[in-house]
Amino acid sequence: MRVLFVHEQCGFQGGVEQNVAETASALGARGHACHLAFLKKTNLRPLEFEKRFNGVHQVAGPSGTTLQRISNDVKPDVVYYHKWPAVPEQPRLSAPRAVRMVHDHDLCCPRRNKYFVWPDRSCNHPADWRCLADLAFVRRNPAGLLPIGFVNLLAHARERRMNFDMDALLVGSRFMREELAMNGFTADRIHVVPPAVPTDTTHAPRKPSGHNILFVGQLIRGKGVDLLLRALNLVKANWVLDIAGDGNARDALESLVLDMGIGDRVHFHGFVPSGELAPLYDAARFVAVPSRWPEPFGMVGLEAMHRGRPVVAFAVGGIPDWCMDKETGLLAPDRDVPALADRIDRLLRDDELAVRLGARAHEVANNRFSFEGYLDQLASLLAG
Repeated sequence: MRVLFVHEQCGFQGGVEQNVAETASALGARGHACHLAFLKKTNLRPLEFEKRFNGVHQVAGPSGTTLQRISNDVKPDVVYYHKWPAVPEQPRLSAPRAVRMVHDHDLCCPRRNKYFVWPDRSCNHPADWRCLADLAFVRRNPAGLLPIGFVNLLAHARERRMNFDMDALLVGSRFMREELAMNGFTADRIHVVPPAVPTDTTHAPRKPSGHNILFVGQLIRGKGVDLLLRALNLVKANWVLDIAGDGNARDALESLVLDMGIGDRVHFHGFVPSGELAPLYDAARFVAVPSRWPEPFGMVGLEAMHRGRPVVAFAVGGIPDWCMDKETGLLAPDRDVPALADRIDRLLRDDELAVRLGARAHEVANNRFSFEGYLDQLASLLAG
């Protein structure tokens, strides 16, 4: 099978790019030919990213190449869309089949983050009049002349409808399946395909111990690291926080740490490649996922579970699909900082609980979210 991946970026950046790279590598190992059409390269190991594909093709690059022309040259059996500004009126291009992995809320939320500003909570509604009432047509624009930009709501709705003709829409969680269905997508074309990660299953993970807490992810407002810091400021047990990631909120977070007087307990490691995270996972008692936005899935939680680490998180978006309260981790209500502090304190003080949840997390990750099972399901859906 010849698969044309269509994604904005060539290079590592976040969970989406990790999924694209690992999926292409694994499909290639199974004998499928994988090509990539992209708009721009990232600054994070683009050459390593390129090696995962049989060929990479830049859209509107120096030669002004179009996506249609790339598809004509590659002659794919399926066009596999990921993050892309829009899709053509005929999403199949020159291929017999078109599939899209919906990684985030962009199709259904004009503001993209799927939470209200007034009141400050997650949104569980379709795109409708509430978007206007919450000023969802106003978006931050840090790269522009003005700090804000505006979203054309009619164009946003048109882009959503352009995806109605996909042969299949893949989502990571039940939350995302419900989100697409309430926004007009045909229910029987929506398939839950949790984006599992490849893991080494030959070694048993170390038992959780110590008092280190780990956060892995981009340092942006939606990831809620500020909420985690405020929760930790309420925790009485001993703790140390390791933060692996970078982003536009880092300066503000470092200032918050200094203002709280906890600079000696919080360590910013910057971006850490996935292959180099093992020492931080091994040192962690548990992993924190304090997301403010409703995570469409939350791959970092699955990585933690594969390494035998329980997770403490807010119960938003797709997180409850894999973080089962008191089974694979502990959940707190949406943005409830005191409740998050309570869960953190409990897991820091109770050694038996940390070990039991970590062992169950490892079992669930291997049995319910195996990478080979993910590939089997994905290959079947791509082939149709």
